[in-house]
Amino acid sequence: MKNKKVILIVVVIVIFIVLVLISAFCVNIIFKQNKRLESLESSLYKKDDIIKELRQEVDKSNNSIPKIHPIDKAEIDCISKTGNTYEINRCSQTAQQSWEKDIQETTDELKKILSPEDYKKLQISQTIWENSKNKDYELIDAVISYKLGTMYLNIREGWRTEILKRRALILKEYLNTLREEF
Repeated sequence: MKNKKVILIVVVIVIFIVLVLISAFCVNIIFKQNKRLESLESSLYKKDDIIKELRQEVDKSNNSIPKIHPIDKAEIDCISKTGNTYEINRCSQTAQQSWEKDIQETTDELKKILSPEDYKKLQISQTIWENSKNKDYELIDAVISYKLGTMYLNIREGWRTEILKRRALILKEYLNTLREEF
């Protein structure tokens, strides 16, 4: 009888210790998630501050628009109207479509100016860039797959937008250089 009581007491103590350890583990996870959430919220507040600063710049300069590309401005305006991560993604995806359209239009304009031989070089360059872009997208997806939270989907879309923007702007520089008159 005594042995059964001792065994029962030991089992109860072990169960109690296991429950305490599980509780401590859960509290630790919750604490880490709260810290991560606070960090993400801080990032969102910083973005809001940047948007406010940009708007103040516009107001200070008598409503003249700072040197922000219209596609960037449209994306910023779209993002500033929502806090929903899905909608923020949609804003960035719309910007991506606009940059892709800009790339195509600039390529078409360059075709009108370049010789057939030089246009072929542009086509080759564009093909190489598109392959590189696709590999960058794959890498971005891989990096983001390590992270939890919808906020990282916004980061993914932002990185993709920047890749397209850089290409569009460099092609525009080529076009502007060819159009310059001396």
